[in-house]
Amino acid sequence: MLLERASVLADKINEYQTLKMAGDEALQFQVRANQLTAVSEKLSRARAALKNMRDAGVTVDFVPADGVTLAERAKELRAAMTANPSAINDPPFNLKYEFLDRLSAVTSTAERTIAACWKSYVRKRAEFGASDVLDALYAIPQFRAGVTRIRQSRAAVDALGETVPADPKSTIARLEVLVEEQAKAWSDLSAKDISPSVVKFIRDSANDGASLAAYSEEIRKWLTDHNLIASFRIRLK
Repeated sequence: MLLERASVLADKINEYQTLKMAGDEALQFQVRANQLTAVSEKLSRARAALKNMRDAGVTVDFVPADGVTLAERAKELRAAMTANPSAINDPPFNLKYEFLDRLSAVTSTAERTIAACWKSYVRKRAEFGASDVLDALYAIPQFRAGVTRIRQSRAAVDALGETVPADPKSTIARLEVLVEEQAKAWSDLSAKDISPSVVKFIRDSANDGASLAAYSEEIRKWLTDHNLIASFRIRLK
């Protein structure tokens, strides 16, 4: 009777150990699956963002570091798992430091590069005068309302550049509208008691640059009298 009970107990112990080993192995598989899924999702998002930007005409200069090496390791890992799924728990290289961490670093670099290129694209597309010129013009009551419109448009443009859009094409369309609004705000900049030649010089300077030939004594005097002479620079193209 005692031997029979001992035999039953031994069977239960063996069954428990078998189930525990299976459970531990399943837990390891789950951990690996979570790790791979997280990196895979980040890679997919970065790849989609790169494609969307390039399709929208935004240049993103990005080449993944160690891209060839990481691709070879992915193939090696896939082949090992195809032959034996348990290979994921004993990969042919350090899975975390030589693969997952490096893939994560690649995606993080891609995200930063995309964000920087998008911000640069927005800024270059909407360059309308220096801020110090606006600050100086705002001090003149006749220009205050116009400068306020320009600043509001510029703030809206800057806001677009702060976040990488999910749909760059539609965001660029919105950007074009804001650029037109900003250009119109500059073209509408006027003052009844200020010479039209002075106003035109200021508009041209803020847009694509005023001609040096347009810089008359009248304009020089007006800029000097209003402490704006230092706000304008000669630019050679």
